[in-house]
Amino acid sequence: MTRILSTILIVTALTGLTGCFGEEEKPGPKLDFINVRNDSSTEARVRVKLWTEDILVVSAGDSGKMEFKAGAQTVQVEARSRKQWDDCWVTMQVGETLVVSDAGERIGCSVE
Repeated sequence: MTRILSTILIVTALTGLTGCFGEEEKPGPKLDFINVRNDSSTEARVRVKLWTEDILVVSAGDSGKMEFKAGAQTVQVEARSRKQWDDCWVTMQVGETLVVSDAGERIGCSVE
């Protein structure tokens, strides 16, 4: 009986150790990104349309970087102000900088 129990323990231990010597995990896909610079007088909530539900909140006068997996070189980006909930959007290349600024009574978006 003890011999069967010890055999089961050894088989269980060896099975557990085989997971440690498996193949190395491949690195994940490279993430795309856009930079955001908020030159407006209000906080802006930025999101990349269609690719992600994540929202980047950038305070007035601040900058940020939003990473996502798009698989395309061109994305559509929307910025919404906190003050009046007005919005603007642009189509831009991955890696470029979105600049949110005051534009009359609304915010404006441009690409650098």
